[in-house]
Amino acid sequence: MVLEGIDGSGKSTTALELSRRLAERSLQSVVLREPTEKTDASREIRRILRTVKDIDAAISRELIDLFLIDRLWDLKHQIMPALKASKIVLLDRYFLSTAAYQSANSTDVQAIMQSYLNDNRIRIPDILIYLNLPIESALLRLAERRQLDAFETEARLNLVAHNYSTAITLLRESRPEVQIVELAHALGDEDYEILSDTIAAAAARKRA
Repeated sequence: MVLEGIDGSGKSTTALELSRRLAERSLQSVVLREPTEKTDASREIRRILRTVKDIDAAISRELIDLFLIDRLWDLKHQIMPALKASKIVLLDRYFLSTAAYQSANSTDVQAIMQSYLNDNRIRIPDILIYLNLPIESALLRLAERRQLDAFETEARLNLVAHNYSTAITLLRESRPEVQIVELAHALGDEDYEILSDTIAAAAARKRA
């Protein structure tokens, strides 16, 4: 299961809450995030995002390459072993975030999405939860936590949100088997319970 959304949309909080509720149902899960912070590539991604003032085409290309390196490591060393151990993977960001954040337009989004969808090394998620929180709300949350990075401006996040919409449409068209849940509000107990039900039901279908 993958959680996607702009910075400040509540992905990390949601992943932890879902993990807790799944545990109450005696379902094992593991919470992961990308970039992983466990590879040289992921550490370079963090360094770039902390230090650059603007994301131009050259930096985006570099980030795309670094994300793929880190993602392949994550799949090999964390995601696939967890799935083979019959654990539910709750992944905070995946390849849709790369398409959303590293694209200047819809053509870029399509190119990045197709590169991942056609790569047999990439595991396609069973469930995608897209937290489509209003940008103003996300920026308020971010400003309360820390200094904003180069992506976290209203203009940039508007572009990212548009790119997410394009990426999700492409995923829906090319992989109709993926269950896509889109929520456009701050989540509460009822939302977490419904999402937990959805994930538990999907896990039961895979075991059957």
